Order: sequence, then structure tokens, then C-alpha cells
Amino acid sequence: MKTTLATLTVLLAAAPFGSAAITSTLGGCVQISPPAVADFPTLNGPFAQCWDEQQNRTGVVQADLISIPGSNSFPVPGVLFGTCDSHFIHWTASSVQQVSGTVFFNNPVVAVAWGDNFLDLTDSAWGAGGTIYPTGQIGRGINAAALVSAAGNMVHFQYTGVSGAIEIEQLRVWTQVPTPGGCSVAAIGGLAALRRKRR
Repeated sequence: MKTTLATLTVLLAAAPFGSAAITSTLGGCVQISPPAVADFPTLNGPFAQCWDEQQNRTGVVQADLISIPGSNSFPVPGVLFGTCDSHFIHWTASSVQQVSGTVFFNNPVVAVAWGDNFLDLTDSAWGAGGTIYPTGQIGRGINAAALVSAAGNMVHFQYTGVSGAIEIEQLRVWTQVPTPGGCSVAAIGGLAALRRKRR
């Protein structure tokens, strides 16, 4: 009995500090295992697909949004350094379609990348092992009609396809890995601040 209680105590104490992960999805999104290729035609609509990438990794995060809560309407881009988990959301449309969904994580979102540049820069370090990403492919990020917002432990998206084209919409999400010492992510510089200093 004492051994069982001791084991449960250790497991409960360790639980808040485990790696973050996708816990559930809502709307037009399904969770999958990391695919062999994160692109069309391996991944196709009508639903978006999401998966976990790197777990408990320490490194540099370059993202379009580092101020949470936030959205792509008024994004705050920048660079973070810390211990995070990364996750990916992909959608392919072959006509004027629309999809809306929400992805929930078991730890807070700290950054989101949706532009071609930041996705390309983070594929190698933060992508899932064994998955081929469309690094360098023009137009892989979200288009002007997309809506993306992040708050707490969730990311919500609404994607719209383009007439006469195969449209892909991709974004990468980083979630915090809690540590006993406190916050595990520290900002090392914002792009907006860097631009101000150069002027």
C-alpha cells in the first residue's frame, strides 16, 4: 500500500512537468501521426491535419507571433529561446473551400509561425524526425484570407482555398515545457525592437 501511494505521489508530482502534446481537436481538424511528407498530395483535405513534432527541445524559436494571446491580425514577431515542444497544422484545398478548427494542447502556447520564412527557418530544428517538409516552397504559409489566433493552450484557425489552385496552409506551434524553476522560455529579441534600433 505504501509503495503504491509513493508511486502515485511521484507520478502526480511529475505530471505537470511532462512534455506538452496535442490533447484534442475541434471542428475541421484531425490529429495524425507525423506523416512521411508534410505536403500535397500526401496530405489532402477536406480536414486539416495536426501532429506533434519535437518534444522537450531546447533551442531558438523564430516566429510570426510571440505575444500570446494574439493573432495574425496584429502579430508580434520575434525570437525566443527556451525549452519547448513543437506541433504542426497543415491543410490542403483544391478549390474554394473553407475549414475552421481548434487545436488544444496540455501546456500554454508561446509562439506560432505561419510565414514561409519562419517555417523554412524552423523546419530542420523543430520538424518531426522522418518527416519531409516543403522547405523553400513558395506559398506554403497561410494566405491573406486566413485567420489564426492563439490564447492559453489553444490555437484556432480558419483557412480559405483559392480558386483554380491547390492551396496549402501551414503553421507551426510551440508550447511551453514547464520546469520546476519557473518559465522555460525567454525572449532574446523582438524583430520590431530590432527594426526600431536600426532607424
